[in-house]
Amino acid sequence: MKLPAFHVLHRLLALAGGLAMTALAQAAEPPVFALTSADTFLASPLRHLPAEDASDSLGTRLKLVELDATQRAWLSDFVHEEESRCGGYFAFPSRGEALDFLARDRSLEGVLQPAAASYVIDSQPTVAPWLPQVSEANIRATIAHLSSYQNRYYQSAYGLSAAHWIRDTWLALGHGRRDVRVELVGCTGCSTQPSVILTIDGAELPEEVVVLGGHLDSIRSGAGSNTEQFAPGADDDASGIATLTEVLRIALADGWRPRRTVKFIGYAAEEVGLRGSAALAGQFQSAGINVVGVLQFDMTNYRVGVPYHLQFITDYVNGPLLSFSYTLFDAYLAPLGLIRRSITCNYACSDHASWTSKGFPAVMASESGDTDYEFFPYLHSANDTLAFIGGSANSSVPFAQFGLAFLGELAKTSTRPQALLNDSFESDAALPQGESVRVALPAR
Repeated sequence: MKLPAFHVLHRLLALAGGLAMTALAQAAEPPVFALTSADTFLASPLRHLPAEDASDSLGTRLKLVELDATQRAWLSDFVHEEESRCGGYFAFPSRGEALDFLARDRSLEGVLQPAAASYVIDSQPTVAPWLPQVSEANIRATIAHLSSYQNRYYQSAYGLSAAHWIRDTWLALGHGRRDVRVELVGCTGCSTQPSVILTIDGAELPEEVVVLGGHLDSIRSGAGSNTEQFAPGADDDASGIATLTEVLRIALADGWRPRRTVKFIGYAAEEVGLRGSAALAGQFQSAGINVVGVLQFDMTNYRVGVPYHLQFITDYVNGPLLSFSYTLFDAYLAPLGLIRRSITCNYACSDHASWTSKGFPAVMASESGDTDYEFFPYLHSANDTLAFIGGSANSSVPFAQFGLAFLGELAKTSTRPQALLNDSFESDAALPQGESVRVALPAR
């Protein structure tokens, strides 16, 4: 799929206009070791670079290559411009970390393992009343705020400020409950941008964890690592964070308590190699955490002229959880007149791939696109604004409804009485650049 001619021209002008500032900013970004598919690497402008052959447990042919900041940006731009998709690679600060990632790869298990929990629909009394509460205006307001930052690039002050805003917004939705807490979690490759994690403790099965996530950063093609780039990222992925925020608001509004522990995550540094999610998934794997299901929202707000409302990614996801997602959609959203479709997204497409690589069951839902493009055609550009995605959040409403169904039916509703006191904890301590922070969770 090719981009419109005037869109390509816009990209070229943006690239030319930002070269000087980009070069200065890139000098501060250290090289990375990237894992990408062999097909992508060999078709890209980087194919002349020395690279090591590798593979994951699924047998995917990979290339491990060292990239400087400019080359890393070229790879990102190639994946988006020529392959018409996002992500496309994992990035690590060192070759050793990349090799450790491969050594601990459990993608085959992540894709093929049986259901990690009882995937059954029996929570209609909880879920059904939630669905009509989804507010387009609320989702739109969150998209508008997040896309008002100059950018949410992982190295920029704006990207850090956006993470703090998400933390504060999510914490406020907890209404001081002691079983709800929010933390900022850094990683060695995430620069100053932390991931944001809101936890709702499970009242009966706290050792079983359900994850809903989306990435909080943004980037603009051609801008490299320029921390002053204009990258509003309204669709990619302010829409995903806004959708998660609405799911969280509705679930907590009436004091809902889950049987299983739930984690809402805004991932740092997705646009530069899935860094935040890869670090978190690795920490969960090392700690032996029992993750029973992961849902990723990456781009939810663009739909023009197509009959379907939501697309499920079918590769690098867990088969039983994907089947359950179809069942959830058909039970809760199809009766509302909504239609689903399935597509592939290839290697390291978004943060769900980080969880799959560690053997955890994960799925991803993404937007419908239009009659020519599977996704919003102005991703990674200055035109990724609310105005260019229609000025409303109507297309995100079905995603919030699906997220509520996923949350209610996977985490389940607790009936155990529990006093909810105002002793939630958060820390304003600054995260030193490059610091890795462990996630405190009960062991399996």
